[in-house]
Amino acid sequence: MQIPKIKNLVLSLTGQCNFACRYCYAAEHSTEKMSVETALAAIDLAVGSLPQGESFIIQFSGGEPLLNFATLQAVVEHVKQNKLPAVLQLQTNASLLTDEIARYLFKNKVAIGVSLDGKPGVNDKLRLTKAGKGATNLILQGLEVLKRNNIACGLTCVVTADNVKELAGIIDMAYFLGNVRKIGFDLLRGQGRGTGLTPPTEAEMLKSMEEVYTRVELLGKLAGYKIQIAQLERVKLLCRESCRQFGHCYAMNGEAAFVDATGKIYACSSLVGDADFYIGNVQDGLDLTLVENISRKISESMYFCRECTDFKLCGGGCFARWYGSGERVAYRSECAMKKTSIKKITFL
Repeated sequence: MQIPKIKNLVLSLTGQCNFACRYCYAAEHSTEKMSVETALAAIDLAVGSLPQGESFIIQFSGGEPLLNFATLQAVVEHVKQNKLPAVLQLQTNASLLTDEIARYLFKNKVAIGVSLDGKPGVNDKLRLTKAGKGATNLILQGLEVLKRNNIACGLTCVVTADNVKELAGIIDMAYFLGNVRKIGFDLLRGQGRGTGLTPPTEAEMLKSMEEVYTRVELLGKLAGYKIQIAQLERVKLLCRESCRQFGHCYAMNGEAAFVDATGKIYACSSLVGDADFYIGNVQDGLDLTLVENISRKISESMYFCRECTDFKLCGGGCFARWYGSGERVAYRSECAMKKTSIKKITFL
């Protein structure tokens, strides 16, 4: 097997978090903070796997990555000084954002994604502080920091049975905030604390996504700009590419590396800590046999997606979501979400 290209490098800067969300996938991650040496070794590994000049993604993750801002800064400076073709992304709960941090991220072109699951009454049922209180006010304070510095961001909404009927409310929130440009919906996965919650049903997902697109159209006309829905943008991309691949699943293609705080590498961010998906470490590099075997396992497990008539415009489901639930029925709500987007694109 040839050395796989690492096109998606996720750095878990720490498993620590100042929140205690009910569905947290990282609840069992290492609580150490990633050292600068570990982070730079991971980047060198990724750069060495790619042809010179080929771009790749570096995503800062956690836990809450801003709890280890020093290592994040070191990575940004390393990328800048060495003129690496890296696309930098941060997924954060926003509560630790300050004007100084926000301006630094903007200046260095770090795209910011904020986790928010609906209006306060809905979000506070899912995203909690360590004290068990709703975390919405802390998130909104961070979003206000971005807004007053004229910095746009995206939102990621985890969908469970608890909030699926209120998804249109996050569109209201996004337009109210004014600096949100994209929203992605991420269905509940059965890892970490996610095992304790219930995923939405197919019927609930269909109805809610229809409401989401209706609200985007209405508020987009009133506001004079349209917020992008990540699922719809994905369908548009697949329309242009006209391929029958799981293009979005870097793990299936052996092109993903999720590095935990200690330097261990896993094939997928949702499967960190699972020995079955361990593929190496930053000191010794990737184990090519493990990468190949895991890629094959994911690909073979997802055979039913390729048999679907909508696969060309869907791009396939999420293996980690199926693996966590242990049954294909868990895909029905994901299929419903994607089919709504496919239906929407056919009328544009």
